[in-house]
Amino acid sequence: MITNLHIHHLRGLAETSLSLGSSVNLWVGENGAGKTSVLEAVSILSLGRSFVTSRIKSIITFDQSSLTVFGRIQGQHQEHRLAVQVNRDDERKLRLDGSAAKNQVALSRLLPVLQISPHSVDVITGSPGDRRRFMDWGAFHWSGGNGQSFNALRRALLQRNSLLRSGILNGAGLAPWEQQIALYGEEVDSWRRAFVADVKPLFDQLLVEMELGIELDLVYRNGWGDGDLAGTLESQRGRDIRARSTLSGPQRADFELLRDGVKAGDTLSRGQLKVCNLALVLGQLQASARRGISPVLCLDDPGAELDHRFLGRVWEIIVGSGVQVLATGITVDRVGLSDAQARDAEVFHVKHGRIASK
Repeated sequence: MITNLHIHHLRGLAETSLSLGSSVNLWVGENGAGKTSVLEAVSILSLGRSFVTSRIKSIITFDQSSLTVFGRIQGQHQEHRLAVQVNRDDERKLRLDGSAAKNQVALSRLLPVLQISPHSVDVITGSPGDRRRFMDWGAFHWSGGNGQSFNALRRALLQRNSLLRSGILNGAGLAPWEQQIALYGEEVDSWRRAFVADVKPLFDQLLVEMELGIELDLVYRNGWGDGDLAGTLESQRGRDIRARSTLSGPQRADFELLRDGVKAGDTLSRGQLKVCNLALVLGQLQASARRGISPVLCLDDPGAELDHRFLGRVWEIIVGSGVQVLATGITVDRVGLSDAQARDAEVFHVKHGRIASK
């Protein structure tokens, strides 16, 4: 949970210091006032990037050389201080509890963040890479934030592919990297598999609660099929040598949503897909809370995407999860909170880049 947030030189937002509540925090104001910038700041603090754009120059205030985000985080057992400074050439300074942090993973481990916004990727009809990122958020936190295994797997795959592109045709050169891929790949696979298994029943229940009226099957694919990964890599060396790339393995992992054996993306309407994508993130949220992870949920202008009746059901699910929520909207009413939920929320008013509490 974020207790305090300080934002400096991010878009048109004036230098801002905020004390946040443990439940729903809401920023309201006209479009362009700077509401979404608060959520971008939280994304930068957790993930090192904005969820709106990959262009860091567009995030930094026009006449400034860098932006800074500082957050005070209350964990289960202790408080932490996180800070990220990013300049225009993407040079970064990361700090954790007053000392230099080794990498962004150290901050991500302490501040898990989920986003639901008009900028969110359609996971169901998106690319396999989009679905892997969805799974790997869970796999990372299910592992306790073990970034080493993910990085080691990435390095081993890069080395094997480099050898394949250079024309290495013998097992002696490829085998050591295959062993590394198998070691870390099966570890990552176990975390992905556990995450999907935890999300699946919650996703099914959410579809019922949101009245989709369609049964879907969530199926995980590990990227190499049956059998052990080391044996698969060895048996497929010839194919990989011809392709000059590793064609099977955890880097090909994916999941499918099936409706009577047919991909849901091929049969569902746009509205139904929106419900399914929302159910996936809410299932991710609930599964995380059950594991004691308690991510911060950033909800950007939900009234722009969802009708008021449907929003009410979504808010019941979100508030019931017990996580901290940071939400934006033009007005409190448009955000979709009930009267009771609105009374308990921390409300901030945003105008011309300046934020005032109610």
